[in-house]
Amino acid sequence: MPFILKDLVIDRVDLVDEGANSAAFIQLYKRKERSDKMDLQDIIAQMKEEHASVVKSALADLEAKIEKLQAQLDEITIERDNARADLKKVKDELEKVQEDFEKTKNELNELKVSKAKTDNNEEENFEEILKSLPENARELFKKMKAQKEAAEEAIRKAKEAEDHAQAVAKAAELKALPIEQDKLVKVIKGCSKEVLELLTTVNAAMEEIVLGEVGKSRANIGANTGTSNAAWDKIEAKAEEIQKSRGVSKAKAISIVIEENPDLYKEYLQGGAN
Repeated sequence: MPFILKDLVIDRVDLVDEGANSAAFIQLYKRKERSDKMDLQDIIAQMKEEHASVVKSALADLEAKIEKLQAQLDEITIERDNARADLKKVKDELEKVQEDFEKTKNELNELKVSKAKTDNNEEENFEEILKSLPENARELFKKMKAQKEAAEEAIRKAKEAEDHAQAVAKAAELKALPIEQDKLVKVIKGCSKEVLELLTTVNAAMEEIVLGEVGKSRANIGANTGTSNAAWDKIEAKAEEIQKSRGVSKAKAISIVIEENPDLYKEYLQGGAN
């Protein structure tokens, strides 16, 4: 039977890794009763002070970052809402513009139809009025209308004749340009003021070359005929290349070669060309 120990005084308790009696299991404990559920503050409270301070600091930084992210999220939400509002406003304005466009388009079509009807009515009314006139008045009107059209045609032809005469006169002034007069006249009639000034400048430059060298070239016609022919062959060869690359006429190509190669044209003149 078990023994009962009375009036036992224990002044020390030693714990060992393993008991001497392997068949005996003795468990001694004394603790404060508490709930098994623990929160973060309970866990921190059980930590050492230095460990708890590190965890608290990390939690504070995390809370600050969360607050910052939340503020950014709030800003993004506001911007998103504003963008949606602006988009809706633009969409509404676009729909209104589309409606106004369709309305204006319909009004324009109606106006065209109305104008066409009005023109037809005016023409019909005019014909009716003309028919209602006495025979002599109707014939007089037709005669005046024919005279008006003839006068307008005469003015047009006179203007064309004047323009042609001015172009011919200007072409005569540009006689140094290596281009047929008829073609030059057509160019002058259709060109702008800037192009005409350019042609005048080129003509003056070419005349200067010709006047400066013509005396020398005439003195050496017999001796330098071969040189002149060789220079002209070079001019024509370059002109053919320009014709192919730029798609211009032969006369225009020769003009370009002379303009771009004044020394070559000078050689041609010195060879006896006139």
